[in-house]
Amino acid sequence: MGSMLFGTSGTARSYAPDDATSLSVAGVRLLLGAVPLMVFALWRTARPIPRPGALSFWAGASMTAFQILFFAAVQRQGVAVGTMLAIGSSPIMTSIAELARGDRPHPRTIVGTVGALGGLVLLVVGQPNTQQHINAVGIACGLGAGACYALYTILSKQLLQKGWSSIWTMTWSFMIAGALSIPIIFLEPTHWWTTPRGASVALYLGIATIAVSYLLYSISLRQLASSTVVTLTLVEPVTASLLGATILHEKLSATSWCGAGVILLGLIFVGRNAPRSA
Repeated sequence: MGSMLFGTSGTARSYAPDDATSLSVAGVRLLLGAVPLMVFALWRTARPIPRPGALSFWAGASMTAFQILFFAAVQRQGVAVGTMLAIGSSPIMTSIAELARGDRPHPRTIVGTVGALGGLVLLVVGQPNTQQHINAVGIACGLGAGACYALYTILSKQLLQKGWSSIWTMTWSFMIAGALSIPIIFLEPTHWWTTPRGASVALYLGIATIAVSYLLYSISLRQLASSTVVTLTLVEPVTASLLGATILHEKLSATSWCGAGVILLGLIFVGRNAPRSA
């Protein structure tokens, strides 16, 4: 559910004013997403409040870096390929990190992940606006974004294993990410979100696609292996593609529809056979 909410980001972003740049949208979204998380955490949590440490700081920094690298990949390599590189490489890198620590994913999880990644390739290749040129910087940014997202997941998992609650794990990481995004906000034009339409888009992106979606993400992360949770986020490009076709009237080829179906089948396979980490 959290990944489906995050998958609505692109559709919601399309309703922002024309002068809203991608970096300014990312910065404002991080900052606005951190506020409701903090309010909810203070409301639901008894004292004492856990203090953020090195893990929280690096989790927030990796989320900020993910936003910057992701939008750089999209700008240089195109939306379809940039998204595939960033979102598709995350499960692979997370699985590699788990193998390095001695954690072996369930064989059925590996099969489901490989199938979902294959479906992601079909989903992207079948889109008519997929750019065919290769940009080395764009590819590097996409893979870097995937690595940052994998790092964020692993660090959040470590905080949960140390006894942190799901909400404070997300709250401190996004408070730090929001603070680190302030320079981005001041360097980019932000007057767009003072308009009624811009404010509504910014609030939706912050509350729904950050605060709510990542709180649900952390709950899943508490119960499942990191690689499994990252794999399940592949529902995000499926959601984005379906919304683009139904709401924004974007055309999807038969190959893309088949790819979306393969992703869903792979995720169902992963979800039904996901090994619990606790």
